[in-house]
Amino acid sequence: MSVLSGRPVFIRDIRSIDEAPGIRDYEAKLISLFENVTNGSKFFISRTGTEVRFHPGSLVGGKFTFDCGTDRCISYFLEPLVMMAPFCKQPLHVKLLGVTNKRDELSVDAIRATWLPVFNKFVLNDEDLSIKINARGFLPSGGGSVTFTAPIVRTLRPAQRQNAGKIRRIRGLAYVSKASPTIANRMIEAVKHMLRGYIADVYITVDTRKGDAAGKSPGFGLFLTAETTEGVFYHGEAISKSSTDATTAPSIPEDIASYAASQLLNELFRGGCLDSSAQMLAATFMTLCEKDVSVFLSGPLTNNTIRGLRHLKMFFGMVFNFGREKTENEDEADLTVTMGYNNRVLMTGMGLIGMPSERSSAAASSHFDRERLRHIQVNHAFAQLRTVIPSFPIDRKMSKHEILRGAIRYIHILEYILGMRSFSDLEGVSSSGN
Repeated sequence: MSVLSGRPVFIRDIRSIDEAPGIRDYEAKLISLFENVTNGSKFFISRTGTEVRFHPGSLVGGKFTFDCGTDRCISYFLEPLVMMAPFCKQPLHVKLLGVTNKRDELSVDAIRATWLPVFNKFVLNDEDLSIKINARGFLPSGGGSVTFTAPIVRTLRPAQRQNAGKIRRIRGLAYVSKASPTIANRMIEAVKHMLRGYIADVYITVDTRKGDAAGKSPGFGLFLTAETTEGVFYHGEAISKSSTDATTAPSIPEDIASYAASQLLNELFRGGCLDSSAQMLAATFMTLCEKDVSVFLSGPLTNNTIRGLRHLKMFFGMVFNFGREKTENEDEADLTVTMGYNNRVLMTGMGLIGMPSERSSAAASSHFDRERLRHIQVNHAFAQLRTVIPSFPIDRKMSKHEILRGAIRYIHILEYILGMRSFSDLEGVSSSGN
């Protein structure tokens, strides 16, 4: 949000009461990624790591390679890149190295399957939009490689998505790296048995990798997507445990398949015109699109989305209108006992960026907005300073120059009262007062 809005951010008391206070290595890497994709960004990290100051520069984009480490999945770094990509001066072509699939984290497969369709709803030019998994990486050693390319646009178009449609097919990918290929077949048989009673059109492909394409550590998993008649995609996934995790029993392919199918069915129950993981992407693009109304039907908002909406209000002043989905034959008596379907919300927002005819470029508009915000902050500071400067009469209007000279004189008087300044020094500045 700081990079997109151009507003500096100051974060303090970062895990100050933890046994290991301060920012983590992966968070420092994320700041380093922002440095690579921008020009002129500055940041300061305190010695203890509990304070971070970040002054964003202009979004440049371009082509570069970035090592994400193994503490977090590559998707942790890919998420902000997808949000920033359309606003760069040059098309993004980034190669990310690290872990592609990790338990309890969104995978690169999920971003490719569920985020890019939402991206396409706001961006007209999607010819160079792609996420390619060159090599899969699992914990503990990683070794994965992902290439992300995205076009740049002058402005985002508003999106109206209120009809999710009906599920027409389920597709999946059973991937295995440095392990027996029979594991993939066991996962496929188990998940088909579980989804057989829901829909007949279930097709899952096998991705068996060896050598450099398999990364540095063994692992396997199952990724499922459900597509509706309106082009909406939902996902469910499950990944095996790390090969170094000796605290629990090893992962069983049938259990992985069962968990992935349960995740997909739970996402289908939530419903909406987008996957729950892509809610924040839609909210961000609704804020930064043209000055027109965008509407998205979404399932129940996740905790991450709620926190992100607060950040959108903090940095952009964006406020969304949330309403309940309307149905033709809704029974008011049933609303208090139902969940899922009736918890869907219509998220409505007005874009903040002007039409192309109103601005010469996205960069010029961003510069104008930052300059206007700076003037507002300066005027507010002078107004606050005016309230503490004595004058006669009390409600006398003062220029900025008079406010500054009055503040200097008032400080000198206070120093004289405290014995920090002599009376002769005070006489030297008395003539400059009001």
